[in-house]
Amino acid sequence: MGSKSWLRNLTLSAIAVAGFGVVGGQTAIQATPALAQLTQTCQGLTLFGGVESEYRLGYCLDNNSRRNTRARYYLYVGGRTFTRDIIELQISYPEAFEEERGHFNNATIELREGTGRGGATIPISEVVVDSDRNMIEIYPENPIPGNRNFMVVISSVRNPNNFGVHNFNLDAMFQGDSFRRFVGVWPLDVAAQ
Repeated sequence: MGSKSWLRNLTLSAIAVAGFGVVGGQTAIQATPALAQLTQTCQGLTLFGGVESEYRLGYCLDNNSRRNTRARYYLYVGGRTFTRDIIELQISYPEAFEEERGHFNNATIELREGTGRGGATIPISEVVVDSDRNMIEIYPENPIPGNRNFMVVISSVRNPNNFGVHNFNLDAMFQGDSFRRFVGVWPLDVAAQ
């Protein structure tokens, strides 16, 4: 084998191993030369246990370190999970989140269209954060059409003191219903760095 072939195979092997580490892991660290290091946690690969795949919702967390007061949660809702217009969203989170001193006291909450970091903002008429019941209720100004991808973006979250997997549950009230229905779960790896 020539030296060029050997070098190419070695390079491809290194890329394959690095790719497996990113796909198999749950944490990705990005660095830019001119800026401080940014940390980001996204959903990972679950081999055994966890939330059933049909109910697992995607997410991405910025500034996901312990006790960070600038954490930002991108909670994705895929249009395939519902076919009717949504008039209300309710997110419930576990008591352990607040027992570890995590909270949403200074958080700003918005809805964005699309995927990734989101596109246009979806106007909200009211947001209620009830820390006694561990719930966040979001009321959009207009119903969110069925089969539309959107996300809930929660900024300025105070992360808990210690790492934990916290299941944030999403219930939605659909146009014409009088009660909320379960949509899915975000199994968040909070305070992972």
